[in-house]
Amino acid sequence: MDVYKAPASNETVGDVSTCRDITLGWEKRRIRYNLILLPLGIFVLILWSYQDTSQLLFLIPGSILFGIGANLCYLLGPLGELYLKAFFPKLNPRPFLYWAGVILSALVILGCGLLGWLASLTFIPDQQ
Repeated sequence: MDVYKAPASNETVGDVSTCRDITLGWEKRRIRYNLILLPLGIFVLILWSYQDTSQLLFLIPGSILFGIGANLCYLLGPLGELYLKAFFPKLNPRPFLYWAGVILSALVILGCGLLGWLASLTFIPDQQ
């Protein structure tokens, strides 16, 4: 037995290739994530500004910042997978974490859209 030889292991979380696999696996899904959320965001922009299109001047920069924030929150997926792999090496949490994040993001977007639409109905007087 060679004491200077590293012990054989299938996969460890600290392994660079494992971290690379986790990162690449999530980055491949990022485009689909954005393609799912983009139509919802456009729908919300239309919903918020259908009565007064001058609101778009303020809504478009805010929606761009919202999209950047959503992509920053997307980083919680690989981080969560990394932590779960550390404690449960046989577990594959990626599909669950991905779809939970997509659903949560979609609900946030639609919830903001609903609140904005209700606010526009309530607080913006009719221009008749």
